[in-house]
Amino acid sequence: MNEAAIKLFNLNSTYIGYLVMDEPSNLNWAKFIKQLQSDLRSEEIFNIQTASNGYEMMSFKCFYDPNTEEIVAQISTLNNDIAHELYVSQEQERSQFFNAYDYLPYAVIVSDASGIILGLNKYAEMYLKIEKSQLLHKAHQHIFDAFTLNNGQITTYLSKLMGEKHASIHVVDETQVSRTCYYEISSIFDEYNNIIVTVIIDETEKKQLQHKVEHQQALNVVGQMAASIAHEIRNPLTSLKGFTELLKLKADEESRMYLSVIDSELQRMEQILSELLVLSKPTSMKVELLEIDSIVKQVIEFMLPDALMKNIMIQYISPSSQVYIGGNENRLKQVFMNLIKNAMESMNNGGTITVEMNVIDCAIVELMIKDEGVGMDSATLQNLFQPFYTTKSTGTGLGLAFVKKVIEEHEGVIGVNSELQKGTCFHLQFPIYTFNQIDKMDVSTKDSAYLVT
Repeated sequence: MNEAAIKLFNLNSTYIGYLVMDEPSNLNWAKFIKQLQSDLRSEEIFNIQTASNGYEMMSFKCFYDPNTEEIVAQISTLNNDIAHELYVSQEQERSQFFNAYDYLPYAVIVSDASGIILGLNKYAEMYLKIEKSQLLHKAHQHIFDAFTLNNGQITTYLSKLMGEKHASIHVVDETQVSRTCYYEISSIFDEYNNIIVTVIIDETEKKQLQHKVEHQQALNVVGQMAASIAHEIRNPLTSLKGFTELLKLKADEESRMYLSVIDSELQRMEQILSELLVLSKPTSMKVELLEIDSIVKQVIEFMLPDALMKNIMIQYISPSSQVYIGGNENRLKQVFMNLIKNAMESMNNGGTITVEMNVIDCAIVELMIKDEGVGMDSATLQNLFQPFYTTKSTGTGLGLAFVKKVIEEHEGVIGVNSELQKGTCFHLQFPIYTFNQIDKMDVSTKDSAYLVT
C-alpha cells in the first residue's frame, strides 16, 4: 500500500489482513472477485471502516494479474469519483476525436481513468495483432496479451501507473516467423482529461543494432585471442602431422589404425585453428554471379547419403524460376552444409529436413532450412550466434558465429525460430542480382572472413 492508503485506514506498511466492511459489502465481495477474475478489471462500491472507526462508501477500481494472482486496487472516496462519472457521460461526445490518432506515426491507445479501453489507432491494431472492435471496452491490461512477459510485470506496471501517473514496460513479440520484435509500452494518466494515453514504440531496429555491436565485439575478442595463440599452436601441429606420415610408412595394420585416429584428431585441431585465424586475419572474397538453386541442390546431393544412414530425409522445395545472387560459391556451400549438418545432429530419431526457397517481391530470395529435431529454448536462441557458445559436448561454439559472418558478407541476413521438441527453422535472405550487374561480378572483391569446417 502507498502512503495515502496507510493514512486512510490507519495501518502500517507491513500490515497483512482484511479491510473491515459492513455486512452487505462482505456479501458482495465474492461476486466482485469472480467478475474481476473473469474480466481482469472491475469497479465496485463498498462500505469500508476508516481510521475514525466509521464506515465510508469507497470506490474500488481493481486490476487482476492472472499470472501472479495479484490484485492492484485504486481506492477512493465516492466523492472523488464525480470527475470519472462526468467523463464517462461525455465518452460518446469525445470518441470522434480518437480518429485523429490514426494520423500519428506510432501506436496509440486511449483508456478511461478506470482502465477501460476507449480507442486505438491503426498502428496499435498492427502491433497488437488485433482488430479495434475486439479490444474496445476491455480492460487496459489486455494490450499485453500479444507479448511475452514475466510474472509480476503487469502488476508492477499498473501499480506504478496508479501511483506515479506514468509507467513504461519493455515487451517482446516472439510470434513473428523470421524475427523477434521488441516494443516499449509507455502510459501516462492525463488528470486534466481523466484518461490514460498509451504509446507503443517499436525498438526492434535499436535492439538489432545493439545485438550486432555486441556480436562484433565478441568477434574482436576472438580475433585478438586467435592472433596470440596461432603461432604457438601451428608450428608443433605441423611437426606432429609430418611425423605421423613418416610412422605410417613402416607401421603394421594395427598401428596404421591408431595413426589414422591421431591424424584425424590433428586435422580437427587444424580445423579449429583455421576457424580462429580467420577472425584475426580476414581474407579477400571474389564475388561472382551465382545461381543459388544449383548450389543448394549440390549441397543436398552431397549430404543425402549421410542423412539416409541416420533415417533422415531431405526434402527440397525449389523456386519456379532461376534466381541469381552475388557471392562466393564455396563459402555459401559451406554455410548450407553447416546448417543442414546441425539439423541432422538435432534429429536423434530421424525425420525430415525441409529446405525451401522463395522469392520475396522480386528483390529478395529466402532460403529456409527446417528440421524436426529437439528444438531450442529462449536462452539458447538469444546466444546462438555468439562465439564459443554451444550446447554440444564436443562443439567449439564457432560454427554458427562464422555462418552469420559469411551471410552478412554476402549482404544477407539470418534469423531463427525454434520450439522445444518440435524443431528449428533457419531463415536466410539474400538480395537478388539482376543481369545488368553481370559485368561487375568478375572484378568485384570484398574484405571478408571464411569458415572452413
